Amino acid sequence: MSEPADNALKALKSFAGIIHRQPLFDHKLNVNGYYLSFLDNQGRPLADDELPDFAAHLSQILEAISRGKQLVLDIPPHWQNSLRASANDIIVLSNGHLPANTESPFKRAAYLTDEGSDCHTLLVDVQQVAKDTLSPHTQHQQTVCAVNVDTPEDFQWCVNNNIPQITGQFYTRPNLPQAHKTQPSQQMLLQLLVELHDPDADAETLAKIINQDVTLSYKLLKLVNSAFFGLPREIRNTQQAIVMLGQNKIKTWASLLCLSGVDDKPSELRRIAMQRARMSELLARYYKGQQESFFICGLLSTLDALLDKPLTEIIQGLPLHPDIELALTDYQGAAGAALRDTIAYERAQWSTLDRSPVPKEVLVSTYLDAMVWTSELDQQLQD
Repeated sequence: MSEPADNALKALKSFAGIIHRQPLFDHKLNVNGYYLSFLDNQGRPLADDELPDFAAHLSQILEAISRGKQLVLDIPPHWQNSLRASANDIIVLSNGHLPANTESPFKRAAYLTDEGSDCHTLLVDVQQVAKDTLSPHTQHQQTVCAVNVDTPEDFQWCVNNNIPQITGQFYTRPNLPQAHKTQPSQQMLLQLLVELHDPDADAETLAKIINQDVTLSYKLLKLVNSAFFGLPREIRNTQQAIVMLGQNKIKTWASLLCLSGVDDKPSELRRIAMQRARMSELLARYYKGQQESFFICGLLSTLDALLDKPLTEIIQGLPLHPDIELALTDYQGAAGAALRDTIAYERAQWSTLDRSPVPKEVLVSTYLDAMVWTSELDQQLQD
């Protein structure tokens, strides 16, 4: 992470509220931008008060968080003056209220329920608006964005009605109505995960398991030799990697690479798997648990969406420790509590987070750290 971006992140962590990011998808499940919200400590819209301390860094912050893509930005109108230097394509969620400075260079977005419908982007909450009444309201808009699209059925409705921008949790949930017989590639993934997590596999056996998949062994060596790990010397083979990092870490990273190889799902799901894994791992210190167990729980929690099967059914076939099984299926134990926090934050379930023993500011900080970490790792996986 560059020094300006690092300083921007530090400044952002001084914010006393909640920061939340969701991807904006097109019909082909490509991510064209992000919906970024700044909320108060209870997850409610902010009052238009004084600028926060990080306002001076807001343009750098947005560039880092958006990865250069379009932003729909939910901020108080007073903050908009701090965005003048931004190079991002920004649409400000103004709820129909123009900023005091009428020369604002930013496009506006508003919800369908807002009387001010002459905005650039109309946001349609598919959970709140009758879907059969949308056409008269949306046909004259430059852009329509569906929000809270939380099921595969909702997503298909958006596709059928040609809504160009879509955001919600639909891609993190299994498409059970369309569940099909396990494909060969999925069967190979499950078999590899079974072998990787065999508690009886020693270092030599683990190396053989990884080396039998040429693509996996290549990706693993490429990753451990990247700047992301920053190891003092080059690792030439899988056996060396196991010696250097340890069996448990190699199992974890090999599992991540296995999941990242699923190519019939949106790439954002891979990033969510990594972000859940990292945030859960960071929360291990507050729940006084083993980091690797927390990490693997976060990583495997996306298997249901990857394979379009109930997670309980998938877990039955994996040789996981009982604590990990209970964490994944019932949020039990310390790892389960961390996973619940992680998924609740991801899904903006703020009332669930109110019951967490972890302070809200810690959850925000770990969420931001996991987001940056995922972005950096994803770059290494794509290079």
